[in-house]
Order: sequence, then C-alpha cells, then structure tokens
Amino acid sequence: MQKLNDICCCEAKANSGDEFVGIRCRKQSDSETYKTEIVFPLGYFESNSIIQELPEESLREHLINLFSVLSDADLLLNVHEDSSIVIASENVNETALPMLAYLNVIRNYFDNGYITERDVEFKKKAHGKVNWNRTIKMMRPVVTDDKENFVYLDLIARKVSYREDNLITLVHKFCVHDALKRLGFLFGIEPTEEPILDFDYELFCSAVNAKLSKTFNDRDLHLLADLAKIIEYLAERQTEDGINSEFYFGVNKFAPVWEAMVDRIFGKLPQGVAKDKFNPHCEWDLISSRTPGYENPNYAMRPDTIMWDGGESRLYVLDAKYYKFGMTGSASDLPSSDSICKQIAYAEYVERLVLQKKLPACEGMTANAIYNAFVLPYCFDADNFKLPPDDGFETRPYKMRFIGYCHGNWKNLDAKPGEVDYRPYHRIAGILLDVKSVMQNYCAFSEAQKMLATCILRENSNHSG
Repeated sequence: MQKLNDICCCEAKANSGDEFVGIRCRKQSDSETYKTEIVFPLGYFESNSIIQELPEESLREHLINLFSVLSDADLLLNVHEDSSIVIASENVNETALPMLAYLNVIRNYFDNGYITERDVEFKKKAHGKVNWNRTIKMMRPVVTDDKENFVYLDLIARKVSYREDNLITLVHKFCVHDALKRLGFLFGIEPTEEPILDFDYELFCSAVNAKLSKTFNDRDLHLLADLAKIIEYLAERQTEDGINSEFYFGVNKFAPVWEAMVDRIFGKLPQGVAKDKFNPHCEWDLISSRTPGYENPNYAMRPDTIMWDGGESRLYVLDAKYYKFGMTGSASDLPSSDSICKQIAYAEYVERLVLQKKLPACEGMTANAIYNAFVLPYCFDADNFKLPPDDGFETRPYKMRFIGYCHGNWKNLDAKPGEVDYRPYHRIAGILLDVKSVMQNYCAFSEAQKMLATCILRENSNHSG
C-alpha cells in the first residue's frame, strides 16, 4: 500500500493552470495502473516536505478537515460554477464521489461490522436474556416447602439469530469493499473480503429500500442512506467493462471556497439589508438601442463580504483574495491595480447609498466610517521572515496578521480626518489569515470580526496621527 504521506501534496497555483484541491484517482496514460492524489489548498502546509514529515495519524485528521470543508453543501451553495464540487474531466462530466457517505460506511464497518437481518425467538430453556413477562404468563412456578416463595424452573429467554447470507448484508459487503478499495489507504487498510454479488442497481436499491421500510434505529437509518448514495454513484460510473475506478472529489479552483469561508466568518449585514444592495451595476446606453440603459449581467460587481458594526456605526468592505503573497512575501503576489480600483468603487457606492439615505439600518453612519480590506491566506507554521513584521498576531483569531495597506495615487491621501476630501476607505488594509485555522472553524465569529476591525482601524489611526 502506498504511504499516505506520498499521496498528499500542496496546491501551488503553478503556471500549469492546475489549481485542483481535493482527491482524485486517475488512470495513468502509459499503463493500466491508477494514481491517487490528494491536494491541500495553498497555505494549509508550508511545503510538501512538511507533509512528508507528518505522522500519518496527524495527516488523517487534516484530511478529514479538508473533506469536511469540501462536503459542506451550505458553504459551497453560492460557489462559482467553475469551482463546483462536481469536477469535469477532459472528455466527460464526472460525478463527484459522495465522500462523506464513503467515509461513514468505512467508519460504521469498523465500529459495528456488517448490517444483518435478525430473527428473534422466545424459547424455553434457551440461553439468552430472560423475558420475565413471558415466563410469568406462560410457565407454572414451583412453590417452595415453606410456601413463601415461587421458583420458575423453566425460563423463557429471548434468542437472536443473525442471517449473514441475506441480501442487505451482501449489498453492504459490496459497498464496504468498494469504499476500502477507493479510500482504504486513508485508514491504512486494504480490502480483503471480495464481494459475492456483482453490482446490480435495481437489486441493490430494492434491498436498501426493503430494509429502510422496517428500520427505526437512527444509526442503521444513516447507514442505509449512505449506502443509497454510494449505489447511485456506482450506477453512474458503471460501464460495459465494470465500474470505473477513477474518481474525483474537490474543486477546480479553491479561491471561491476561500471567499465563502471568509464571508461566513466576517459577513454581517445591517438588519433588513440584503447583500445585493451593495452591488454596483454598470450599463451601456447605446444610441442604436430601443431600450437605453442596457445592463449586461457580466458587468455586475459583487463585493465578497460586508461586515457591519452597528455599535460603532462602521461598515467594512472585505475582499477575500486567494493569492500567494502569504507564502512568498513577494509584492508581485499582492492584489493588483484592477482589484484596488474595484475595492474603492465598492466603498464609493456604499458612501452614495449612505448619502442618499438608502440604508435606513445604517442611520447615523458617515462617509468617514467606511473601511476597506483585502483578506489573504497564509501558513502560520511557515517561515514568517518572508512577511512584514507584526507583533501580537500569534494570539489573534485565525493568527490574523496586518501586513500594510495599498492606495491609488489619484485619491487625496493627504487629507486628515474631518476634512472634506478625507475617506478612510481610500487606504485598503492587507490582512492575512492562517488557512488551517480558517478551515477548522469558519463559523460566524464576533471576536474575529472585532479583531479585524481593530487591525484596520489601527492602520487608519496611524495614518491620521
């Protein structure tokens, strides 16, 4: 069996254009063998050499974390279509592996063995748990000599027998074998027991549905649901030569997933205000058009995250950038002019909404209470000498680290707070977040929101002072 550490690597956003993150098993073009590869997102580990040095048990925990993020349907609900959880191969559309179902089936097998049908009988003098209710009703007791006690010499016991040749057990064995064949290396185990049945979609579905109809145990119900997902997946992968061994589970690009996690942590809209309220729109007024004001959907602009601080009446426009700066420390890997211009445009649009009183929930906020920030990934465990120094980031949520700011030189940055031309959002703060910490907990986090605001405000305070 191939060592788990040798299968894993870091996504490097290389010039090859392959930014896949997840797990994939592909047939090698020059042989009949298959190669499995697991790719972690940029910044999760410092390098491939670090992965090689990790104990397998520790690496497995990180894999579960990766697969949990990529299986979070709510998180990925609004992910851009070119980063869908369904991976498209070069020739045909591949169905994504139901990863959690496979992992659950493997874990359930380790903990409980195969699901079986049980026959329950109540027999006299049988070995097993005594059923006193039936014994008292059906058997005559013996009275002791002192006539003070009754003794039951013949007891009725509950006897359970398991039928291991029933259909649902055979279907379960088939699915466990397929799961271990594909993912057994994650647990350091290979499949040993070959399945008796060949894959038969209708037969397998019938067995699962029949078992579901008479099952009320939650654990078994979850297992049967997972078996059903695997059966559906295998049906789509079936060919004339059998079931295709290639599989994919992941995203073509991780950037939208990064954006979704950042939005989950920091996104906080003013009460009663929808997120699309903050979307600037562009349109053409064509002199030849009968309907002036044509708006192309491709021109829509959507800020990644809006963070509203109602207590201080401040609003922060955040843009999550899945860039390499946190790993390289190179200025060439920072957001470029087009991103900077767009970020300022977002904030200017918010200012317009405020001045036109189109945000009633933000009443009392001024144009000087709008702030901008880029949020980028980095690896806290890496050699941070590549990055600008920043005291105290080790104790902040997600190892949050302020790296500096950017601005456009066409804006009046010499204006001071209180002056007409002063706008804090003209200076865009750069903030790094540790990828591993984010993926381990990307729920809405008020402490992280407060700390991010503190970092951004500190930068503006330093500038104004």
